[in-house]
Amino acid sequence: MDRRFGLFLLLVVLPLVLAAVPIDIRSDKMEVLEDQGLAIFTGHVVARKGDLHLWARKLYVYYSTANGTREVKKLIALGEVRIEKGQWRSLSGKAVYFRQEDRLVLEDHPRVWHGKDEVRGDLVIIYFRENRSEVLSRGRPVEAYVYTD
Repeated sequence: MDRRFGLFLLLVVLPLVLAAVPIDIRSDKMEVLEDQGLAIFTGHVVARKGDLHLWARKLYVYYSTANGTREVKKLIALGEVRIEKGQWRSLSGKAVYFRQEDRLVLEDHPRVWHGKDEVRGDLVIIYFRENRSEVLSRGRPVEAYVYTD
């Protein structure tokens, strides 16, 4: 196979395949408020999309409906929120994902690890589309633990 064709397949087809992966959500209870475009999952929430895993006590899923299909707009996870994706993982009391901006905001004592390296702050914002992140302080210092070995 031509290398350029292989690269084309990787860059064009793979994102389409990943976008088609459903979100698998399990919990003790689910409540849907159709008029508000909101689904609330409560108790032992586990959500998975591809290799992204989320655990929380409560998950709010905000969505809109158009042409008979639902589109997720925003996710809010509360209570001992744990997120893992490959070598990346986080713990926080609250996590908010904004789908339009592909941005994740971690609040309430967030800690983020990549491998053994760790950062802590009052607010962690991850801009997935831009491949960058910010760790912000609201009075106490930002902490970073970087391993060089």
